[in-house]
Amino acid sequence: MKKKFAALLVAAVMVVPTVCTSASYDENDLIKTINDAVEWKDEYDSPFYSIGTNNSNLYITALHRLGKSCDYASYLSGLDGIAAGYGAEHNAADMQRTVLAVISSDGDAQNVGGRDLVADSTYGRDASAPLSKDGCDAYSWALIALEAGGYEVPENTGESKDKIIASLLSYQNGDGSFGNGVLSTSAAVTALAPYVETSGAYTITQNQTGWTIDLSPADAVENALAYLSEAQMKDGDWGNLNATAMTIIALDSVGVDCETSPYFSARSGNALDGLMSYKNNDGGFSYDDMKSDGEATSYALCALASHLGFKQGRAGFFRLDAGDTISLTVPTPSPAPSQSQTNSGTATMRPTVTARPASTPRTATPRPAVTPKNTMRPTRTAAPAPSVSPSARPSALPTPRPTRHPALVGPVEIPGPMPTETPSPTDIRGNESGSTMHRSGAGTVTAVVLSVIALLLAAAFVTLTALKKKGKLKSGSVLGKLMGVKPEPEKKAAAKTHRRTEEHRKFERRERYRERLKYNKRR
Repeated sequence: MKKKFAALLVAAVMVVPTVCTSASYDENDLIKTINDAVEWKDEYDSPFYSIGTNNSNLYITALHRLGKSCDYASYLSGLDGIAAGYGAEHNAADMQRTVLAVISSDGDAQNVGGRDLVADSTYGRDASAPLSKDGCDAYSWALIALEAGGYEVPENTGESKDKIIASLLSYQNGDGSFGNGVLSTSAAVTALAPYVETSGAYTITQNQTGWTIDLSPADAVENALAYLSEAQMKDGDWGNLNATAMTIIALDSVGVDCETSPYFSARSGNALDGLMSYKNNDGGFSYDDMKSDGEATSYALCALASHLGFKQGRAGFFRLDAGDTISLTVPTPSPAPSQSQTNSGTATMRPTVTARPASTPRTATPRPAVTPKNTMRPTRTAAPAPSVSPSARPSALPTPRPTRHPALVGPVEIPGPMPTETPSPTDIRGNESGSTMHRSGAGTVTAVVLSVIALLLAAAFVTLTALKKKGKLKSGSVLGKLMGVKPEPEKKAAAKTHRRTEEHRKFERRERYRERLKYNKRR
């Protein structure tokens, strides 16, 4: 019992320093993790085994952004057959991720497999399979695919980029999330990031509540970030690897540092710590913390590449036409010139490491400033339900602003979000100073409380040990049993003697009784 108590005390003391302690990752750490993951993929999960799947498409996209060498021509050739086989029954988001892989393989997504895959997966969907058929993710990845190659939507199509943005905004729920949870929310934030600073408000009808409100991409992103902050788990992740990886990409896309932001630092780690918790010793990443998985490693590589690019000041991870390859070499500061070099006026130059040349930016259509033109016309106007309180949750959307005119033409200037007790998501993005979020100080308070508890346990253990040595603890008491106090040998012997004496008395009484019976019989 004593050993168990001591082990428990030692474990408690060891846990305390780890509370609210996040690992620090510099560029070298990220580069090593990326290279280890690429080596695992090359050995166990070649992208040519599953051309056209999300696993391989995301991996090829990561390799392209990292400037890694690969047989892109062969992969592009395989995508020709994949694209030709797509039909109306195929998921729009899967087709849009194939667009990313085509661009990453230096192909033309507007002419692959004999079809315009950009149009067929975004603005040119058949009436039998519109984007709305596949829900929130279809609109998110449509915007990501259009932005990746700098594609603009032709004016003579049924869809427009403004309509796609407005349709995506209509999927935001009352708590700030999009679609079904964290994965859809992080994809939506990534898709809306390019329009935060350039787009005005859209009149939309929320699918969840039926409210008709004016909502801008900036407001939607702010509320989504508040939701993601609340949904973060104590270890820094969001419950599974895919959601965690996409959230890191989303944070990078809106300029939030997932390592240092107090809004995304949970009790036991930040967002990057959460991603690293899925890493295995063989270099791969897993879903179940056991066997490395190909798709899990692809998602993790995308997130790692995105954050490395964020540290290096590169464009967003899915900006495939930017031409700014993420570097896998950290510049080494030049040493101070020696006296002889100073005197001679010459210095030895360090060799530079050349990466895969960046592809030429696509010039399909110039990228003008985004301005809402023809926004989605709401299907109905409904007043907020009286039983629903939009301010019930700190991170909920601001109170909806009903509009008298359902149709909205052009950007609308609207006041900012209603003030709440929690900081506005503008603060989360780091653009303004504001009140601190309750999460930022929770970890410190917990660490102090646990430290005090550990010190009290240590003091109690030392006190009980001293009392035991002085013989102050009784063997039969609770504390005595906890500390393993044994009965003294003399007391044991005395108890044994007492038992023998009592048995001897009983024997003598029986013998005297028998003698008395014999005497009576003789008489």
